[in-house]
Amino acid sequence: MKKNEALRFELLKQLLYAQNGATTQEMMKKFTISSKTFYRYKQKLTDDLNSVFTQKQVKIRKRKLVYTVELADSLTFSYVIDSMRLYYIKNSQKFSILAALLKRHYVSVEALAQDLNLSPSHVYSNLKSLKTMLAPFQLKISFSATLYQTNIIGEEKNIRVLGFILFWIVFKGVEWPFEKTPSTFQTLPIVVHDDRLSFSQKNRVRYFQNVTFWRVLYRKESLSLSDEFMDYLNFFEQTAPTQLFLELKQVDLESIDKQSEAYFFGFLSRFLVANIDSDEEKQSIAQHFINSELPLALLTTKILNKLLASYNIRLTSDNYLKNYYLLIINLLYIRYIGVDFRRFLVNDSSESKAKWFSPNEASYRLFVTDSLVSEPLLKKYMKPGFISLMAKFFHSILKNAEKEAKLLIFIQHSPNNFIYDFVKNNLLIIFGDSTLGFTFDSDKADIIISDSFESERTNAKTFHFEYSHDPDTWNALILFISGKIYSLHNPQFKY
Repeated sequence: MKKNEALRFELLKQLLYAQNGATTQEMMKKFTISSKTFYRYKQKLTDDLNSVFTQKQVKIRKRKLVYTVELADSLTFSYVIDSMRLYYIKNSQKFSILAALLKRHYVSVEALAQDLNLSPSHVYSNLKSLKTMLAPFQLKISFSATLYQTNIIGEEKNIRVLGFILFWIVFKGVEWPFEKTPSTFQTLPIVVHDDRLSFSQKNRVRYFQNVTFWRVLYRKESLSLSDEFMDYLNFFEQTAPTQLFLELKQVDLESIDKQSEAYFFGFLSRFLVANIDSDEEKQSIAQHFINSELPLALLTTKILNKLLASYNIRLTSDNYLKNYYLLIINLLYIRYIGVDFRRFLVNDSSESKAKWFSPNEASYRLFVTDSLVSEPLLKKYMKPGFISLMAKFFHSILKNAEKEAKLLIFIQHSPNNFIYDFVKNNLLIIFGDSTLGFTFDSDKADIIISDSFESERTNAKTFHFEYSHDPDTWNALILFISGKIYSLHNPQFKY
């Protein structure tokens, strides 16, 4: 987003989150701005809201000294936030250029500028920034007219990772971004078992399917994985096979390595979306790995056992297998894909919120350094971002426990596949196991904790959970759940 639009977006979220509204002084302090700047931003935000919600279903109201956001009954916080995020990002020249380069091929910067109705100077300026953004993906931008039929140059697996991440974090199910693919692709059966998947998770998987079809069928860019990587992925597919091309009719698939495509799709979906496999499937997959003699499987056992011994933690046998499953997915991603996209997801406005707040962070980082960075199988693949990722992941393992309770909670968080357990077990630490229970069915949940629109009909049971390691977000979440628990035990009071 542009800097000014990013601030307006943060202002909107603050006003939505504030249960009792917010005053000018509170907003001035929160964003370190003057009263004059606040009024200007508030007015611009009102104009932006009216541009997206043309029937004025979202209004900023002022009563006495307090500002609040009023929504039409048909809207929820999550939908408004995702819609406004998309609006601001689509206004960005940087995004327009990147999306165009991914979808088409241009022979020159001038041709790209003309297609987007931008000046060449603006395009050159944005391309410089985009090249930096694409560096973690090991991708480059080229306008060669003869060597390539694409402007994004690099390994196909890295382009797939970019496509999987980019289209979701921008569109998040609010719009269908693949306007040139057949409309039937929107309704094709999801190629992983979808009984457990929420509204946003199903949308993510559909996005992933279409990125794959678009690269394979239209751009004719094939993907072929090493035999070594395939040996590992076979354990996932034996238990929960991915039928990526099963429903495609009248499509020539002769030149496609269907197994590599399906295996890669299944693995990357497992890495990016939590709970694609059931608990039983996770345990079965983990057990197959444990019984194997594959080097990375043996290393996963070694690291997990070392973690539990180092911190004097015991897991039930079921939880051990489920955490083994998550750990080997992360280690396989680091070893065979290796795209550290963390910085791609963090924008300037939210960087401070992405900081790890655990007081034991240094301890976890040291464990990662001692246990992973020193291992011959991993040492040259452990980029700084992966050290941070694994420190957070190990923290989540140490908080993991199997609990049962009465208040049913649904959790879904986009950036990675292990925050589910981290959030779940932090809540159990705070509230205990006599009150909280967890479900994968958002319709049955008493509370929805998600960073995406889950097709919920009201705000009554939803907490929009965007920053998983921000203390202010956790304070608000704890208050929200506390109110629900109080109402659960005191039905005469509604929260």
